[in-house]
Amino acid sequence: MRRINLLYLVLPLAAWAVFGLFKYLNHGTATFYGVAENLETQVNLNHAVSVNRIHVQAGQFVTKGTLLLEVTRTVLDFQEKELRHEIAEVEANTRLRIAELRGELERLRAQRAEKVGEIQAGIRTLEAEQALNRTLLRELKSVSVPEGGSPYAARLDALREELRLAVEPLDAEIARVENELRLTTLPARAQIERMRNDLAFTETEQGRLQLRAPNDGLVGAVHCREGENVSAFSPMISFYEQTPTRVVAYVHESLILQVNIGDTLQVVSSVHAGEKCLGRVSGLGHRVVEIPERLRKIPEIKAYGREVLVDIPAQNKFLQKEKVLLQQVSPEGGALLSFFKNPFQNVAERQSPPLSR
Repeated sequence: MRRINLLYLVLPLAAWAVFGLFKYLNHGTATFYGVAENLETQVNLNHAVSVNRIHVQAGQFVTKGTLLLEVTRTVLDFQEKELRHEIAEVEANTRLRIAELRGELERLRAQRAEKVGEIQAGIRTLEAEQALNRTLLRELKSVSVPEGGSPYAARLDALREELRLAVEPLDAEIARVENELRLTTLPARAQIERMRNDLAFTETEQGRLQLRAPNDGLVGAVHCREGENVSAFSPMISFYEQTPTRVVAYVHESLILQVNIGDTLQVVSSVHAGEKCLGRVSGLGHRVVEIPERLRKIPEIKAYGREVLVDIPAQNKFLQKEKVLLQQVSPEGGALLSFFKNPFQNVAERQSPPLSR
């Protein structure tokens, strides 16, 4: 029986595999790798503080608004006390000045009333004497009334002029004091309002000294200790979201023009193909860089491409820094599958046991 040379069977299969691999590496559909990343936030302040109490520990899950730590800013305590003292001082000085003006006003009014009463008493006395003399003269018909007029008229005119000269300066002084009394509170009110605004700002800054979680997530690391003085902008706590919300990927330079901002991509776990979601391209790099070895289709071969940022929904099961596969999505919503499936993906699936999530 004639033997079949295995070489004739292996060569076609090898050629088909090489052809498929070539089509996979050069296929026009944008298929590339990325890394799922959690959004990390460094909690710090723009001024030096002293740490009073830390309420969380590394790795702890917290909900939005949870108190992370309390700090003290000595200058704020001093400013708050100083502002409250200044407000109380201005209010006390204002009340004292108002009391002084009211006292002066009462004194001027009493002085005016006394002066007016004294002169008017003299006027009433002369008028009474004048009336009495006229009555006596009418009874004594033999005595004639002088033609030059009554001598009391000149004296009455002199008293009325004296009253006018005495009252006018007092009225002017009273008007001045009354006007000052009305206006004396205006500058004090403006000054107190300004200081109250400064006090409100200080109290707001004091409220910010209780650092809270910006959203649900995990405490990454605590970089300070209770009682420690922390300088401005020094990180005190690193906080990141519980699940990745962004993918950093690299598209090969031959496919750069096929990926644009706003495109929808299907994001699939490189280990668990059943875990997938849709993402949206939110940013593109402005230069061609070397693709990291982990994200190359063939790690041993250097490749160059463009950085792509993809936003993904928070409701996913990806792990932080997990390697994912990204594929373009057609307008109908289905993934545009590449011609040849990644041969290394099946190997990884067989060699890597499922992870408990």
